[in-house]
Amino acid sequence: MMKYLEPGIKLVLFLALLATHPITTNGAENLPSNGPVVYSAKAVREDLASLYETLQISTYDLFLNTNKTDYDKAFEQAMGSISGPMTYLEISRLFEPFVALAGFTHCTTYFPSEAYQRFYKNGGRFIPFEISFWQGKVLLSANWSDNEQIEAGDEILAVNGIDIHQLLEEIYAYQQGESEYAKRTLLETGSFKRNWWYVFGGFSSGTVRIKKPGGQQIDAEVDGLTLEQLQERKQAGESPSFMKSGRTFDFIGDVAYLRPGEFLNAGTDGISDISKHETFNNEEFLAFIESAFTEIARRKPQHLILDLRGNYGGDNSFSDPMIAYFADKPFQIASKFSVRTSQVTKSFWQDVDMPELADMKQKIMTLEDGSRFDIELNTTQPRTDDLAFKGEVITLVDRFSFSNATSVAAIVQDYEFGVLVGEETADTPSSCGAIHTFELPNTEMGVVFPKACMVRPSGDESLRGVIPEHRVSDDPFTQEDEILDAALQLIQKG
Repeated sequence: MMKYLEPGIKLVLFLALLATHPITTNGAENLPSNGPVVYSAKAVREDLASLYETLQISTYDLFLNTNKTDYDKAFEQAMGSISGPMTYLEISRLFEPFVALAGFTHCTTYFPSEAYQRFYKNGGRFIPFEISFWQGKVLLSANWSDNEQIEAGDEILAVNGIDIHQLLEEIYAYQQGESEYAKRTLLETGSFKRNWWYVFGGFSSGTVRIKKPGGQQIDAEVDGLTLEQLQERKQAGESPSFMKSGRTFDFIGDVAYLRPGEFLNAGTDGISDISKHETFNNEEFLAFIESAFTEIARRKPQHLILDLRGNYGGDNSFSDPMIAYFADKPFQIASKFSVRTSQVTKSFWQDVDMPELADMKQKIMTLEDGSRFDIELNTTQPRTDDLAFKGEVITLVDRFSFSNATSVAAIVQDYEFGVLVGEETADTPSSCGAIHTFELPNTEMGVVFPKACMVRPSGDESLRGVIPEHRVSDDPFTQEDEILDAALQLIQKG
């Protein structure tokens, strides 16, 4: 939900963490080919030991958010729970909470996609809900079940007699992130059914206790749905869309309104594949931004609304030139960006051939493993031509302003380029990222870790999101746009 920096100081989508990883038979016992692979207890223990050792020597600071004493205790508990052969899914369920304990968005294991596919292709059933959090309550944002007693907007109190908050606490243990706020925001983006399966398994049927907006409580029986049923019902129904795709420029009266969309070049299918070079081609984006500010220069509005809500983020080679149109001083994406080198990092960088990164590569490759060093960040100059915007900028954010969208909001706030209206972002502008990956020796499970940490331009290192000067939340169950309305009212009041 979240950023990491790649060669070229790329700020890219947190969705890359949803990459898949194949199940292999390396270090596994022989079983019929149509069943899940099982690994010996010895192989699992070896992988757990390798996991902890590699995280300690490769992560920028594994114990930044969780002290070593607590981590050592968790390691001993995990090691002690290995009593016999385990499937890849069982190993994943053991290792992921251990890795997520680090408290970094970009420290996780690859999702067990083959086990997930095996589940739904064999007719496995999912919990038929999507959820949202509003004013301390867990609400249904969508009900795909056949039970018509349940409606979007109902509060979920319990599932099969267990308090919903207790169930969510168990799910949070399997999610990476700096805070519970970040973890629950990710659940709202459509991953609830998948995370429920990961932690609790399938949902054939059960009793859900709900509370109606008027206060009435109902125990409703619901059946789980197959993936095909879910897809059919999603196409036929509606649910709140927290993420906003596409780019928009328009005028609301005499106020310019710009929604830049993702700071990446999406493909023809609307999906940004960060494994492709064309995803980082910013020509189309820069042309769109130039056309917007050309029209702004022609019509000369006094106010510009920059809408970063529901934005997955992207790359600062897109956003920095956009900010330059309204910046009134030079700016950087961070006040500090520090890297730690390790054998894993060196293995990756030995094949990097980018002249502008030669100094970074030289330090990574020559410094002793475990060394940390600061990187000199590029400075972006404000525009001084006729397209430079001199009016007031109001930036809209919500908890779904992820990754580079969070960084843009921090730049606007810290350099005083404008004011922010909306919700605190779930993602943090001071965070650890710049991910690399390694594989465990027996299961070949992929592990993601942050090799660097950055600090927002203000120098504030706290693991908080960007907090708007004017805090407003959107009610997902109304047609009104409360955050945009608040911004327009702010402009009207001067």
